[in-house]
Amino acid sequence: MVTCWPKTAAGQLVTLPCPAQVNGVLIDPNGNVTRLCIANGTWQARSDYSQCSPIMLHPYDEMEFTHNSITRIIYNVGFSVSIAALVAALCIFITCRSLRCVRNTIHCHLIVTFILRNFLWLILNSVLPTLTEQEDNETHQWICKMLVLLFNYLQVTNFFWMLVEGLYLHTLIVWAYTTERIKFWFYALIGWGVPAVIVAVWAVVMATVQSDSSCWLPLDDSFYDYIYISPILAVLLVNLIFLGSIVYVLITKLRASNILQIKQYRKAVKATLILFPLLGVTYVIFITPTGGDQVSQKVFTYCNAFLQATQGLAVAVFYCFINEEVRSTIRMKVNRWQDGRSVATRYTRASTATNLEQISLARGSVNLNSSPLIAINGKVPKDFARNNNENCSKSAEMIMLNNR
Repeated sequence: MVTCWPKTAAGQLVTLPCPAQVNGVLIDPNGNVTRLCIANGTWQARSDYSQCSPIMLHPYDEMEFTHNSITRIIYNVGFSVSIAALVAALCIFITCRSLRCVRNTIHCHLIVTFILRNFLWLILNSVLPTLTEQEDNETHQWICKMLVLLFNYLQVTNFFWMLVEGLYLHTLIVWAYTTERIKFWFYALIGWGVPAVIVAVWAVVMATVQSDSSCWLPLDDSFYDYIYISPILAVLLVNLIFLGSIVYVLITKLRASNILQIKQYRKAVKATLILFPLLGVTYVIFITPTGGDQVSQKVFTYCNAFLQATQGLAVAVFYCFINEEVRSTIRMKVNRWQDGRSVATRYTRASTATNLEQISLARGSVNLNSSPLIAINGKVPKDFARNNNENCSKSAEMIMLNNR
């Protein structure tokens, strides 16, 4: 426990109010903490906190504490599972060459922002109590500010890469424009560059108007956080418009096909739900807290926490794990690996048979027809390891309907 003591004359006893809380435990504000300035001008080794007793929680406060603990658990578990799934999805996209195209490259950048943001949230959740308790430590203050700054940047980049996803799909499906004409640096500028400018402006403002603040955590009565929150809200609005346009075009194409009406609606609903996590539309659903009784507020909080914590998991599942294009590529890789093992086994057997035949001929045995060599110089023929790379599908139907 750290308390800042004012300058005091030697031999004086200093009395200060007890801190509001210690390690998350509320302290009785009516108590005092004392410390003696010894005659030689040094402070007494220990302060007297005997009057600083914890406040017995009211049943309502205990329920609120339990509610906050449950919410924190949902975030911790959801972010951890999402990180594992996102790392696996990123490895698949990177290692499979046939999946390399602009669309999947955009997916990779979005996945990276999810991984970094979720990981940093877990770090902040664990170290913030320690950093905020010792407010007089300048090193802790700067660490806290830099962590919050980095988290806000990753949070904004996460939303702007969702905007890039929406822009790419809208350009391809609604405008029917060839996306290859758009250079990737343009998408990267939107996804990484624009958030850097926004967060830099916010950091300069915070350093100017709240230079004495121990940390730049968001406050309820602070309007400065809207410097980066407003662009996020604008991104959600634009992506909502993109979603409406994409679904409209999809329904129009389905009606023009020979698919039954029930199947048309089913495919449209599937496509809409699949686009929800990719475009961040789930944030729009829970953008405003519900009023009324405590039960509805808790349900709102739990649902919001679950959807935010598992958004990355949903992106990994819908756009990688159950994506037919990805699954076909993985099956092809597995089959090639199995064929390679089979060829290696057959080559070993053929080599053994050839050696035995040569020994028999040397001994004057009957001339046997040698089995044809299956490998040359120990190498598998190219026919068995042919790389059947498929072009990354860029058709609107594949993008929207390949997640069955």
